[in-house]
Amino acid sequence: MKRIVGWGLVVMLCALVSMQALAADKSDVAARAATWEKEYNAGNLAAVVALYAADACRLPPNQEAVHGRDAILAQLKAGMDRGAAKVKIAVTAAESSGDVGYGTGTYVITGADGSHIDHGKWMLASKKVEGKWVTQCDIFNSDMPMPSGAMK
Repeated sequence: MKRIVGWGLVVMLCALVSMQALAADKSDVAARAATWEKEYNAGNLAAVVALYAADACRLPPNQEAVHGRDAILAQLKAGMDRGAAKVKIAVTAAESSGDVGYGTGTYVITGADGSHIDHGKWMLASKKVEGKWVTQCDIFNSDMPMPSGAMK
């Protein structure tokens, strides 16, 4: 019984430490991720791009890196044009120190009809520019298996 209670306390402490790490994130990755999701799902890609630094980069899977807000906008629009209608974003960790920070999480992409398109993980680096936190660079990778024949 003492072992069960002991392990229960360990699990509770780990959960509290995780919550404190998110709470201590001055860059507020969670709020920015919620805005990213809301604006993307509304089709307001200009508002999504406004969350990035002017010289930001994006590292999408199986594509060239894109640099700058115009290129990021074009990459987001191309994704929507290919059917990525909605996204659900979860933040799993975030931390900041001074004027830099990072965040990690998961995503699920669905089509307009609700069909599952992709799911995976993401990471971003943030910086404070003129008093405002922005994404400097982000990357996302699918957790889905590669289509058969893709490695030929």
